[in-house]
Amino acid sequence: MEVRQCDFCRMPFQSFGGKVCKDCLQQFDEDFMKIKDYLYDNEGAGIEEVSEETGVSKKTIMYLLKEERLLVGDKDSDGGGFLTCELCKKPIRTGRMCYSCKKELTMELQQSISVVKAPKPKKEETEEVSIKGVAKLQVK
Repeated sequence: MEVRQCDFCRMPFQSFGGKVCKDCLQQFDEDFMKIKDYLYDNEGAGIEEVSEETGVSKKTIMYLLKEERLLVGDKDSDGGGFLTCELCKKPIRTGRMCYSCKKELTMELQQSISVVKAPKPKKEETEEVSIKGVAKLQVK
């Protein structure tokens, strides 16, 4: 456990690995429910409208988008360029990276982990053992 500064409210808190304090997480859950209820009745509403009508800040809406709790646009759109992949800059609907960049990054991480975990090959050590009058054998 370590003391960290909340990425959202900037207050110090005891972290068990998270980047946001307990109070902000609870507020995100409440704000998410407000947004969800509003979008259920007003499908296709923009961020400005959602923020004004629900009282949820644009900063919170952006956080929820980047944490993949909300999506921009419908399944056939690219999000209108509102969010872009942090690596390749392609338009995305949610999160921080597009599917292609996530997949590539995951593969690179898996490869580097397997290199670290792979045991180093041992040098073959041999020694000669002779048995009286029979032959010399090599033992690995």
